[in-house]
Amino acid sequence: MKLLDTFKERHPKAAHHISGKLVAVARYHLAALFILSGASKAIDPFGLSIKLGEYFSAMGLDFLRIFDSTGAILLPSLELLVGFMLLSGISRRLTAWLAFAAMSFFTLLTLWLAIANPVSDCGCFGDLIHLTNWETFFKNLVFYPFSVIVFLARNSQRKLNPSPLRTGLTYAVLIPASLGLSIYCYSYLPPIDPTPFKIGVNIPHAMTVHENQMQTILVYKDRQDGTLHEFSIEDTTWYDSSRWEYVDTRTIGQSTAPEIKTVPMFEGNIDRSAEILERKGYTLLFVVNDYDPRYEPDMSALAAYIHRYGGRAVALSAAGLPPSLAENGIEPLESDYTVLHTMIQHRIGGAILLHDGTIMGKWPMNHLPRWREADHDPLSNVLTDSRTAREELLVLLFMLAIALVAVATIRTYVRPR
Repeated sequence: MKLLDTFKERHPKAAHHISGKLVAVARYHLAALFILSGASKAIDPFGLSIKLGEYFSAMGLDFLRIFDSTGAILLPSLELLVGFMLLSGISRRLTAWLAFAAMSFFTLLTLWLAIANPVSDCGCFGDLIHLTNWETFFKNLVFYPFSVIVFLARNSQRKLNPSPLRTGLTYAVLIPASLGLSIYCYSYLPPIDPTPFKIGVNIPHAMTVHENQMQTILVYKDRQDGTLHEFSIEDTTWYDSSRWEYVDTRTIGQSTAPEIKTVPMFEGNIDRSAEILERKGYTLLFVVNDYDPRYEPDMSALAAYIHRYGGRAVALSAAGLPPSLAENGIEPLESDYTVLHTMIQHRIGGAILLHDGTIMGKWPMNHLPRWREADHDPLSNVLTDSRTAREELLVLLFMLAIALVAVATIRTYVRPR
């Protein structure tokens, strides 16, 4: 420490330059971590709410589970906001306190998770990046020194704060941007689907074990000279038992475990999953995570539309479903709670349209498609909806770009007084 003070006294400009660069590096690394962590959680608030519930249960705080949904919006929004604050350089003292407090808390939390292992995945990056509890702890150990550097430099960095006007304008852009992503994804499905039930996946194919160039090799010993030879199972040379003596059988290549292990669909004690998933034509699966009668008219209308094209409509739920669904042509079946929450990552549920077992479209229950045109089949409507969704995503990205340009403009042209 004395050596460092001596260096500062003798070379103040060099010390200032080095410390400034070091703080900048630490600040930008922390900004990247907070923005990545916040964005990966924000795109799947439903999955985050389940993970928060697991945390509360593991800690014996079940009474806090009523805040699962609220926390699933506020936590990633706060992470995004802190990341944006670090990136834009506003309120540096406050930002240093927030980043240091967050890193201290999460480093201790992940240490407890690594030792006690109450949950298998911390959910730090949602379902986009899976880390073990120990990997997460070591990740925090790597980034924790950056938060210490920013925290120790919090007072010297205050003079670099922008003007109150520029700070206020920057907050006016960053706060809605941070909250907007979580709120949008809370109402819709995640824009990036990390589950095995992505659009384009053929479910029966995804439920099978795939063998990648698997070959069976037969090893025989030549009785004449004692040498070993390998034959493929199709080779008939080893049929000559007078010359060849069997030694061993080997399998080369590898097999891939199924991406989707099971999709239970029970009617009483009978599993209808194979019958439904392997049928030809259109099949509409309603995934009911939490039944709400307000959406039953839209479910019935969509089921009637699918029926006009020879389709079949099925409702899957881990709880009971009302008989009114069956009266409207929707077959109620029982399924597994965890599987359903993976199929549709939405608090209420949604719909999945299959064609010959392939997922063609997915929608949340509160935004089911309302197809009425008799001259458009379901596949044509799906393609139209997909194009509309891409256009909406482009608009969203354009608005985000405008927000970033606005922040850059504020930093450039609104000078401190």
